[in-house]
Amino acid sequence: MLKSEVWICCSFGMAGVSEGRFDSHSFDYWANPTVEEWDMSMWIGSYIPKARTASETSPRHSLPTHQDPPGSRASGVAKQVKKSVDVHVRIRPLIDGEVERQDATLSFQTSTTRGTSLSFSLPKTDNDDVEFVEVLGGFQVPKSKPKRDKRFSHFTSVHRDVTNRSFFDATVAPLVDEALAGRTGCCFAYGHTGSGKTHTILGYGAEHGMYHLAATQLFAALDRVNMDVHDDQDRVKIQVRFNEVYNGDVYDLLHDGAKCFVREDGHGKVQIRSDTTTDAVTGLVTTAFSSSHLATSETELLAIVTKGTLSRATGNSNVHRASSRSHALLQMELVSDRVLALRDVVARKEAELGRCGYERDSLDMDIFVRQHDKFEGKWVKKADALASTPAECAQLLQFRRLYARLEAEIAAAQADVANAPGLPCVGGAVVFVDLAGSEHASKITDGIQKTDDEQQECREINQSLSALRACFLATARGHRSVSCYRESKLTLALRDHLRAHGGSRTVMIAAISPSSFHVDKTIHTLQYAQMVAQP
Repeated sequence: MLKSEVWICCSFGMAGVSEGRFDSHSFDYWANPTVEEWDMSMWIGSYIPKARTASETSPRHSLPTHQDPPGSRASGVAKQVKKSVDVHVRIRPLIDGEVERQDATLSFQTSTTRGTSLSFSLPKTDNDDVEFVEVLGGFQVPKSKPKRDKRFSHFTSVHRDVTNRSFFDATVAPLVDEALAGRTGCCFAYGHTGSGKTHTILGYGAEHGMYHLAATQLFAALDRVNMDVHDDQDRVKIQVRFNEVYNGDVYDLLHDGAKCFVREDGHGKVQIRSDTTTDAVTGLVTTAFSSSHLATSETELLAIVTKGTLSRATGNSNVHRASSRSHALLQMELVSDRVLALRDVVARKEAELGRCGYERDSLDMDIFVRQHDKFEGKWVKKADALASTPAECAQLLQFRRLYARLEAEIAAAQADVANAPGLPCVGGAVVFVDLAGSEHASKITDGIQKTDDEQQECREINQSLSALRACFLATARGHRSVSCYRESKLTLALRDHLRAHGGSRTVMIAAISPSSFHVDKTIHTLQYAQMVAQP
């Protein structure tokens, strides 16, 4: 059996949070694995060893023995994901443009075989009556019969021509219970542009969307539980964050569309962060989360979401002229003033840690540059290089001691957040995702041509949705690696919600049109939904 050479997996980076799969001053060493024992991961410089029996395990083949938290980046391997995605199909009525065009309506049938199945027949075309086709040389051969019957299965439920209220009660309401239990429920809508995604999630006119109906139930429950709270610091309220992913970038809809950055912290938790700010007095550089607003009533929450909705990027599409061209991520988290104050302590400690690490690394680099010359693209140590001075050594030692102390203080502060007194629902959240439409090339008959900017939007939308599909496929196949989530900002931002930790729940809404004009897009949506729904 062939043997590979020693493989060294080294990751490094400046102190604090950095983008990518790099941890501050970490170094992992795996030696002499056999070629057959490795599965290549999707990120450069790491390999994931295949599972071995206890009798085959030896120190030489073992992974690092330290315990990483779920989703940790240290080894590039996450715990086995147990898929828990409930897929609900929603078929909307014909809309005005389809009625004016006199589109034929697809005839859908449902059954309860292998979950809930949905089937329909493709409409006939003029080519269906053709029995023979002519090939090169004038020969005629029989034409294959088209397969008109389509069937998709493994769905949790199928709903047609129902109100948002009825659909919410049957599909999304359980996510509110998840939040009230301190967990996360995620609901996202997928489908082609104009299929009813935004109408379902955000609502339209007098018909409330899923987020509005969920907020109503949350505040009704909070009014009851807050009656037993005696300390105002422990009263539960809802913290709202509203972001969008547009053309591959992330923006804060509650802060005039300011650009944000998706990062992983030192514990592998994904965070959407804003620009850094520098304290004028202390000089501490702090990286805050994307802006959030606190709501103590349903009216306040609706005003917050309305403000964010007006900031969304919109444009013309070849289906729906008022279609959203961005992915919207709306998070409603249950918090208390006590927990928010403790989180601020963690943020300040992390800012101090970042400054300490920066100063330490700067001194290290100054010493290195002083002792080396760059020759033909490589750093070569000078023959007369002077060693670090006693003052520099003492300063480096001081930095390292301070860094270790701050790390311990951050761990203690995070433990305070996790163990803070209060109601068990604190930390629970409901996340709604309104995905942009999966755009296709313009049809000649639709009467609308895309500009260059719109074509770029379409490419970005399809790329991010393709990455999302790859993540679902990896989950369905039981792949443990989380690297596929790094293929787009959308999937990275959704990673912690789509991976079911601690019994959290994910719901997918597959929105489709009954119009035969959109049958190809309907098939695409149902194929996608079936892949997600398969156990």
